[in-house]
Amino acid sequence: MKKKRKDQLNLNKKSLIKFTLSASLTCFLKVYKGLSDWHIPIFQAIKNYVSPERVLYPGSGRHITPSLFFSNVCYVDFCKKFEKFFHDKKLFNWIDQNKFYGERTKLRFLCSDFSASFEEPASFDLMISACAGIVSKHCSQYLKVGGYFLVSDAHFDARFVNLDEKFELTGVLDNGNLDTSQEGKSGHFVTQSGMPLTLEQAEESTCKPKSRWSFKLQKNSMFYLFKKIK
Repeated sequence: MKKKRKDQLNLNKKSLIKFTLSASLTCFLKVYKGLSDWHIPIFQAIKNYVSPERVLYPGSGRHITPSLFFSNVCYVDFCKKFEKFFHDKKLFNWIDQNKFYGERTKLRFLCSDFSASFEEPASFDLMISACAGIVSKHCSQYLKVGGYFLVSDAHFDARFVNLDEKFELTGVLDNGNLDTSQEGKSGHFVTQSGMPLTLEQAEESTCKPKSRWSFKLQKNSMFYLFKKIK
């Protein structure tokens, strides 16, 4: 409780830091709300659990919030207009003024379709999949064995990761809290009939509206943490 309160005090202090805006920084702050980004408690919880040296964020868009918590992040997106965004010095200044670590920030942007080969396999300790579709299909190869995968179920990627024997469910994130207990994980990716979610049902999630699914899940969360075991 004390650690959480201290982190919150640090976050409040940082919100008072003044910085000069640029078009790129203004856009980021408008879309993701800067230090009010709802992802911040999630990244903070992951940072407290994992200490990754290198982080990969495929389909990142302009979402540079992970660089507030992880010192070495590689962002991947096919949109060329993001290149200018990721080279904005004022954006780097904002990160330096507000980051939650002391190391030098290493931030790299690759303009690439993440379905194409863009990096050596097994190069990263943590991978993030937020809202860019089924990232796991093409990018799991870049995660080291023993590395962690923070994955959203917004576009149902978490369902496919759960079915992949190379991964095991480590924890469930709810309101920024990481629950790694067996009780906390119980019921996720399980239908109301008590059966584990199947590949056919995961695929059905991607092509039919929820009202037409042939199943209902016992529990569902926005983000999950998986560990790569094979």
